[in-house]
Amino acid sequence: MEMSYFSHQDPNNPESHINFTMAQMEIQRWTLLISNPEADASTLVMELKTVTGESKHFINQAINAMWALMKLPILRVVVETHFHVRIPYLARIMQAVKQAKPELWDELDHRIAEKLTPRIAGQALMEASALAGLITRWIKELDPTFTGKKRGPKGSDGTLTFRHVDGRTYISGNIDGVTGKLFQKALEKVKQKGEDLARALVTFLAGRTKVKIVSAVYTPLVGGVSWIPGVGFLSQEESRKLGKTASKVIDLDTIATRVENGYTPSPELRLYVMGRDGTCRHPGCTVSADNCQIDHVIPFGEGGLTVAWNLQCLCAHHHNMKTDGRIQAAIDSMGRVAWIGPCNRTVVTEPVGPLAQEMPTGQWGQTLEARMEKTFEKLRSSLEVLDD
Repeated sequence: MEMSYFSHQDPNNPESHINFTMAQMEIQRWTLLISNPEADASTLVMELKTVTGESKHFINQAINAMWALMKLPILRVVVETHFHVRIPYLARIMQAVKQAKPELWDELDHRIAEKLTPRIAGQALMEASALAGLITRWIKELDPTFTGKKRGPKGSDGTLTFRHVDGRTYISGNIDGVTGKLFQKALEKVKQKGEDLARALVTFLAGRTKVKIVSAVYTPLVGGVSWIPGVGFLSQEESRKLGKTASKVIDLDTIATRVENGYTPSPELRLYVMGRDGTCRHPGCTVSADNCQIDHVIPFGEGGLTVAWNLQCLCAHHHNMKTDGRIQAAIDSMGRVAWIGPCNRTVVTEPVGPLAQEMPTGQWGQTLEARMEKTFEKLRSSLEVLDD
């Protein structure tokens, strides 16, 4: 039976023992230091800063991390079995969980533990920001009243501030994500070649141009909440409102297996791949899918088809690296991409978009992974020939 593990805990890599030991020592250290959850917060931070020499920011992260282990018992079992995450990662989880009502924490605990349990060999650990976004999605699905809106710098939503210094004006604001994304798209359409968004804003406010903005909203057929690339998952209220404004509906289920003739994917196929991937598929990259290019995993010129299971979202930087041959990739029908880089080790990334959450797991996935591993045996062989 094949062992499942995250890429940074590969049993065949000596570095993995160091990763395990460092995480174990760090968590055990702070478990002992923060053993009294009833202590006065300000006093505790001051004393811990004196004892450890750590910054106030890191100590606050450690407190949040320990709070996660105390309040999420299933997560604690997973963490203390694998020791595969560090203090900042756990702190980010707790920051997301604290948005929810306490009665939802047990359900969130189960789901988080499942995401932090490796299912295949060489699986890349989900980025903390991606997991936090997923937790926020779960809260929105479980709690119809939850909006997820954050408060502005002056304690209210929708703030806008101006600071005038030495003939320049600095603008900062806080508006909802949907409006912000549409505003950004409008400015990107307004700006001319060589201009920046600030100049485009001046042009836009002067009323010298009109633009039409088209935005894709991914909405499940049954239940759930909607998702917008670059914005994230919406509240149930926002999902209902946007659902009523849609001028065109595309059933992406019909796109999943469609093979297209040309090199450039149709707009519908591009939308499907974006909704599956969510972000750039290179390990550790979180560039939003709507800011990525669509890559043929097997190059089109080498017989690669224009079909979802041969396409992935890559940011320009990682797309160039793959095109130059500095990294190699293979993809299975569920959208999992296995990478081989200079160290000649396989790292598997999973899609994190809304469509990916509905994809099957289990034995079928294991079978596909074995098939993908055979593909990589060939890639490794070619790399060894090049090395010689």
